[in-house]
Amino acid sequence: MRADEFRNSAIALLRSAVGWEAAIARRLRVQPRTVRRWQAAGFIPDWVETKLGDLIGKTDPDAVPRDEWIVGDAPSRREYVYHARPPRFLARIVMVDDNGLPIASEEPADVVSGVVYANDDYVLAEAVWIDEVEPGEVVKWLEAAADAIDEMSD
Repeated sequence: MRADEFRNSAIALLRSAVGWEAAIARRLRVQPRTVRRWQAAGFIPDWVETKLGDLIGKTDPDAVPRDEWIVGDAPSRREYVYHARPPRFLARIVMVDDNGLPIASEEPADVVSGVVYANDDYVLAEAVWIDEVEPGEVVKWLEAAADAIDEMSD
């Protein structure tokens, strides 16, 4: 990792450039002067890159979004539900008729392939799982997504 990559990653993680060297030193459990020495030498130890990766991807309460569910329209006029906390996933909300078929304005819609969760007025389809989820947990999460959609619709 180059010194500029280290600086940029640290600032992104900390969400501030103010006092970033001392702040990242605390997170890395080293002295601030050590961070300054790395920067001056242009050499960042390999373990620092690994540790930064752990810190950036870590899912502690301060690192996850405040909102668990995001429901909204894409520019294509399709509607989606996104679970922003692990297990993260995105599913399309497809409005259906009384027979469970997509209404004309929803076409094209794939309500056959993969996991499809049916509700009275819509189905959740075209799901993309960002994080691994146990097969037995899939329906539980899609039910939770439907509950979140219904709560927002009330």
